[in-house]
Amino acid sequence: LNSFYAGSHWTKRKRAKDATLQEIKEQLGPNTGAPYNSFRLVAYVRYRYDLDNSIIAVKFTSDALKALGYIIDDSPKYFRECVLVWSQQIPKDTAKIIISLTDEHPE
Repeated sequence: LNSFYAGSHWTKRKRAKDATLQEIKEQLGPNTGAPYNSFRLVAYVRYRYDLDNSIIAVKFTSDALKALGYIIDDSPKYFRECVLVWSQQIPKDTAKIIISLTDEHPE
């Protein structure tokens, strides 16, 4: 994350964010109903960098869910839980993100 933000040009970051949006859009499509009241993400990652730097995959996923109308916002009021898990069960340099959308009302 540090090198991604500090060491790369903004166009590289935008391309990565746009690629995530496109991938999620292809898998879920845009939301045609009302946005969900809350959500949780579990990210299984196998990147070469430290686990805490994998949070960028979560950031891009929550931004895509907002852009596609699945969630109202990615603030703590709506984003209820985030779990990062390093896993050898997925291919190297990838992430598998489990999205749980609920109608639980924020507290």
